[in-house]
Amino acid sequence: MTENSLSTLADRLRTDIAEGRDEAAVLAPGSVWNLSQTVQHCAQTVGYSVSGYPKLKPALVRAVIGPVVKKAFLRRGAMKHPLGAVIEGAPALDPALPVGEAMARLDEAVKVFTAHTGAHAPHPTYGRCTHEEFAALHALHLAEHLPGLAVV
Repeated sequence: MTENSLSTLADRLRTDIAEGRDEAAVLAPGSVWNLSQTVQHCAQTVGYSVSGYPKLKPALVRAVIGPVVKKAFLRRGAMKHPLGAVIEGAPALDPALPVGEAMARLDEAVKVFTAHTGAHAPHPTYGRCTHEEFAALHALHLAEHLPGLAVV
């Protein structure tokens, strides 16, 4: 998956929200968050890849374990992680935030990410990632949380 895939998934989500598509058709089975919280979470991770994540795993994890997991996800073209795992140190997800506002946050995060040309902040687990790796990982992350969007 590429940056284009990230933008494509965000576009699809925006369309689904505008058309009033049922959350259950978009969210992964077993999701612990509503659609707004899920979109907020995705916006956080895309944004933090540019601005910096609030908390990092220990250096050993980022140097040894994280890169192996990152490469496995990228090679498989799919991600598997606990769907209720919050970003450590990030603001709490607001279950009452309107979905449109959550989508605006994701749109802004994707816009900032897409325009970013410098080095990215290290991922809390994977460590350093190239722009292309982050683009693919963000797309895989959205696709895992919102599998209804992956079938376009």
